[in-house]
Amino acid sequence: MMNLASVVPCAQAFPALLTPAAGSHTHCRVHTHAAASKSGLACRVARSGGGGARWLPVSCAAGGGAVGDAFVTEDTTNVKFLRELTVPGYTYPLVAVGTGYRDKFFVKVYAAAFYVDYSLRLDTEQWKEKIGIESFDGSSVFDSIFKAPVVKSLSIILVRAVDGKTFVNALNDVIVRQIKNPNAEEESSLSTLQNTFLGRNLKQGTSIYLTWLEPKRMLISISENQDPRQIDAEIESATVNYALYDGFFGKSPVSPSLRSSTAQLLEALLL
Repeated sequence: MMNLASVVPCAQAFPALLTPAAGSHTHCRVHTHAAASKSGLACRVARSGGGGARWLPVSCAAGGGAVGDAFVTEDTTNVKFLRELTVPGYTYPLVAVGTGYRDKFFVKVYAAAFYVDYSLRLDTEQWKEKIGIESFDGSSVFDSIFKAPVVKSLSIILVRAVDGKTFVNALNDVIVRQIKNPNAEEESSLSTLQNTFLGRNLKQGTSIYLTWLEPKRMLISISENQDPRQIDAEIESATVNYALYDGFFGKSPVSPSLRSSTAQLLEALLL
């Protein structure tokens, strides 16, 4: 069980996740009782057809303070992310399930938010059905999400200017943890990744989206704001795509706060 003392409770951080799907018979409301206060938020889930209500705690780490209905804030950097996001290459909206930040030599480099298909929201059965997991296991849940036929996206917003070469080299450093001797397909994908960022001056506030449509297809979009309009590259290597994903959600994540924040919510959903 994750230490809840490190968690920053945020009752309004992910309200979209607290909204049942249209036509659903699930009702959710915030309830403040002593047991719930330790985990920040409790949601009473009452299902039609009998059965008692159960309290579902929802808490999120390092960031996630509320900013109106449209945004969620990563507290350390004060970067605001859209709660719901539509990315190029996928028609339907995604919803934020975690936020975090990355620093290097004690200098904040970027804030990040992880999004999943909006249809999942706070529906435990949808998670179990689409992700194929029955319970929360911190060591395997992110691998299950990567393999599942569910679209997910990582939004990165720079909090300081950086040149494209520096940024892509940081991504490559993550990838080489998994791929020591790339084959021809991997070499081609790594070259595509490199060329996407080389020569770019990435200003403070630039948004970079890594969207996994499926394990073998990852889309890259770069925008000067949080309104991506085009696909800048597509990576078609399952091993390269997984290596990049694992760099954020594996055992040694480049942003521990992002992984922790997301894991807290997933744990609440699946327990």
